[in-house]
Amino acid sequence: MKLKYSIREPMAPGQTLTEKFDALAEMGFAGVEITGSSKPECADEIRKASEKSGIIPNVFSSPELAILDARSARRAAAIASIKEVLTICGELGGVGIVFPPLIDTRMRNGHRIPDLSPLISTEQLEKDLLTAILKEEIAPHAEKCGCSLIIEPLNRYEQWWPCTVQHGVDICEAVGSPGITTMADLFHMNIEDADLGGAIRAGGKHIANVHLADSNRHLPGYGHTDFAPALKALEEIGYDKYCGFECRLPPDADPRDELKKSMAYLNDLC
Repeated sequence: MKLKYSIREPMAPGQTLTEKFDALAEMGFAGVEITGSSKPECADEIRKASEKSGIIPNVFSSPELAILDARSARRAAAIASIKEVLTICGELGGVGIVFPPLIDTRMRNGHRIPDLSPLISTEQLEKDLLTAILKEEIAPHAEKCGCSLIIEPLNRYEQWWPCTVQHGVDICEAVGSPGITTMADLFHMNIEDADLGGAIRAGGKHIANVHLADSNRHLPGYGHTDFAPALKALEEIGYDKYCGFECRLPPDADPRDELKKSMAYLNDLC
């Protein structure tokens, strides 16, 4: 299996988007995950850099993620932001927007929906609300744009749920739209999924993005995660999208050399 590598925008060598895209092309990358530049005023610069280098802006990030905040104004702002970025993503040929549903509430001092037990729990309220918003607001827009909202499971210390690939699949199946997908982040899976390969095989067609990081959140090959079962499973499900580096680079080292070494390490496992 030949992997298509991507990398998060801040990790890419270079100062401007054009410099970053050109450097990634020289290093053998196929894509870049747009983070801080996921805004309308950067779209033309991204398009030109992509056309010049051949690097695809495959994944985007929304600046507003608080879809599950208890405050309706925050939810409305997040919905509007996500729709705006989905439009940009579709126009630029991307796969989708990475979306961890509860990171804003858990890690950024958001307001969680109150628990109403024994009538209904906070988690059930959140799941019902998320399904409704995705079905009514996000999925139809994503389908129209030709991309998807990619549900990102994170480990239990970063969000209460979803935490496993199966949790992401459950959301996809509850919505029932190609505009809602999920992903496999090997750092979080190393904490939450006992069987990396099994989790990916179970995720199957719903997986639209992969994040690469070793057990210590450094580049693959610098920790103790066994990537071979995960890569084999990706091949078995016919995964043909991007595998993106979302991790730390060794300090005081040339990022180009370190990234090339990590890609070579992964390629040897395929």
